[in-house]
Amino acid sequence: MAVQSRSLTYEDLDRLRETRDERLELIEGELFVTPAPSLGHQDVSANSYSWLRRAIADSGRGRVYYAPVDVRLAERTIVQPDLVVVLSDRFEILTPARIEGAPSLVIEIVSPSTTAYDRVTKRGVYAKYGVPEYWLVDFEAWTVTVFSDPRDGRYQRETVYDDTAVSATIPGLFIDLADLFAMVTGF
Repeated sequence: MAVQSRSLTYEDLDRLRETRDERLELIEGELFVTPAPSLGHQDVSANSYSWLRRAIADSGRGRVYYAPVDVRLAERTIVQPDLVVVLSDRFEILTPARIEGAPSLVIEIVSPSTTAYDRVTKRGVYAKYGVPEYWLVDFEAWTVTVFSDPRDGRYQRETVYDDTAVSATIPGLFIDLADLFAMVTGF
């Protein structure tokens, strides 16, 4: 990554995207480049989207989006989570171009090259900007870590699941991890 001389904005990010074909995010004005996801990551993402679509969108509880979709948490913090849930009580943050504010639930799928970024950097950003719930899906370990109750820039609750993951903030939302990790490409 190149050294930056100043903190970047959303407009800077848009200009960079015109000339680069990479997944780019800004966190507190710093540019981050996320590598292309593995096939296993894609399998879990597809399974997650299908499950969330049935549980959230088809039931009329909210909307579900998958990467790449911009979530603008602040002028200098624009991320592209793997999956995003916006429940109907937060529809005002939806715009034609992006999500403008904290979604109801954000899911990141851990890849070997993004482990620290997802576990530390993004967790801190999501807590700081008030995302009520953050799921960290690790398909190699067959676990889902659910972070919730963001206060003072940190999640106060952390629960690791290895059988059935249960939402801490969305009533009735759960998934059997055998279904989530079904048919994950293991090469």
